[in-house]
Amino acid sequence: MDAKRISGLVLVLLAILLAAALSFVGRDQQSRSFTVDFQQGRTLAEDSDTDIARIATLMSRQPRYEALIVGHSGTRGDASANLELSRARAEIVSRRLIDEGIDSDRLLIHAVGRGEPLEQRDGESERRYQQRLARVEVELEYR
Repeated sequence: MDAKRISGLVLVLLAILLAAALSFVGRDQQSRSFTVDFQQGRTLAEDSDTDIARIATLMSRQPRYEALIVGHSGTRGDASANLELSRARAEIVSRRLIDEGIDSDRLLIHAVGRGEPLEQRDGESERRYQQRLARVEVELEYR
């Protein structure tokens, strides 16, 4: 190969590496959403530890991420009790993130109770629907 071809290949490889690096950097600045499920009441679902660890890892790697932690509840029962339950769920997730080393100043808790229900899926039982509503949504925002 002659020198022109080699320098051309080197430039192409550098361009590919630069594009990959820029893609990686930009990915850390995107908003990200997660759902942490609860079994019942204030009990986290089995796989929730993995979700919380993933959120904590992302926040540790990117110190400019802040988390909006929004607690939800089912649609049955007293509205004020559901609001309190959704707040308690958001606080549980917040405490777990703090236990993972995330500064509490980077966490904002919001409770909506049953105020923002998901749509019930076709053929979904009422029991399964209420289980799906037992959640906390975590939105990571780059600041």
